[in-house]
Amino acid sequence: MKLSKKYILIIIFSILLFPISYLGVNFVYYVVINQIGDLSSENFYTKEEVEKGWKELSESIEGDPDDSVFSHLENRAKQYPQSSVIWISDKGDLLLAIGETEEWESTWNTSQIVKFIEQQQGDDNFTANAYIEGSQHSGYAFLEVPNASLGSSWEVLRDRYAFVWFIVLGLIWFLFIFISWLFFKKISNRLTKMQNSMEISNNQAVPTKIAVDQEDEIGQLELSFNYMVEKLNESRQKEKNEEAIRKQLISSLSHDLRTPLSIINGHAHKINQLETNSDVRESNAVIIEKVDFLAELIDNLSSFTVLREGKLPLNKQLVDIVQVAKSSLIAYYPILEEKGFAVDVKLNKSIQWYIDETWFRRILDNLLQNVLRHAAKGKYLSVSTTQANGMDALKIEDRGPGMKVISNQKGTGIGLSIVDMMLEQMNLNKIVYDGTSGTTIIILPSKTDLRS
Repeated sequence: MKLSKKYILIIIFSILLFPISYLGVNFVYYVVINQIGDLSSENFYTKEEVEKGWKELSESIEGDPDDSVFSHLENRAKQYPQSSVIWISDKGDLLLAIGETEEWESTWNTSQIVKFIEQQQGDDNFTANAYIEGSQHSGYAFLEVPNASLGSSWEVLRDRYAFVWFIVLGLIWFLFIFISWLFFKKISNRLTKMQNSMEISNNQAVPTKIAVDQEDEIGQLELSFNYMVEKLNESRQKEKNEEAIRKQLISSLSHDLRTPLSIINGHAHKINQLETNSDVRESNAVIIEKVDFLAELIDNLSSFTVLREGKLPLNKQLVDIVQVAKSSLIAYYPILEEKGFAVDVKLNKSIQWYIDETWFRRILDNLLQNVLRHAAKGKYLSVSTTQANGMDALKIEDRGPGMKVISNQKGTGIGLSIVDMMLEQMNLNKIVYDGTSGTTIIILPSKTDLRS
């Protein structure tokens, strides 16, 4: 059955439960109580019967001696549960006190008797009175019976077992609430189970399938989820196959392209040694530049692939990055001077980081190539030490048009991707300030791996 139908049934049942359960419990309670009354040997008396019997007793014992009167009154007191009997003479003497009585005074006056009668006519007790004229003493006799012991069998037993009525009705309502709670708890557990299946651990690529036990709305959702997992597995396998083909293709292309590029580059340099006119030399220079650029792209592509797989060896040790930066600048200085760059170097402070020196040289090489390729218009390069986030850092600054401007030598962005991957694997951070008046890149260590 669908959950929506179950929910509607619960709502309808909840609307009908309270009046039906109330009437049903009352009916059963009435039948059971009457049955108990029929089977019980207990006698039940109404107030009228008690009062009539008390007066008949007082008339039947007129003229009897005190001992006989006492005996009849005691027997009548035993007839009613938890009853009391008091007989007071005309002179106010307490002749008899039986049952649940207080410590009465031995002598009573008229006002005390009247006050006693008024007090006894309360909600908890019924008091019958009669005048008994014995052979020795005469006076008023009072029979006090609890109201809970008076009434028809239905009235007495109903009040006596009223707690059973409340317990049964409470149990029915509690059972309904408990069943409703189980219904929604089951839905919650199934949704939680699906949520747990959606969560992917570190060693998982896609979620796991869910066992479908019911064909309701959640069951349909579970089937859809399983179908999605199947598609994800297929897509994952397809991605793995394509990744393997792509890696093989990159490896093959890198190897196959290097040989012709080396030949082209060799012939281009050979042409430079010949006596040619200016147009030929200019075209040859463009050829050499583009061949170098293509070789650089191939090298970056190979490095990027190896880095993604985590197969590029990382040998971290304590390195003075200022000396590494100076060494890289010395290698690039002739090119910077040839292109008319103003180079501002402020590397007077020694900074030591726990890094791979070869990787860091590659990072600086890619950043300096990026300046030459895209910021040549500004003809300015600054490399200096600085402070960032309370730590020593290395700052590289140019006055080019910014990274967002498309240059005539726009690459694929692999060089900067390699920089980011290397920095991340060496626990270094990069802060970039980019604008139309230049770009500033600050390299600093992560606080979690700072060693000096």
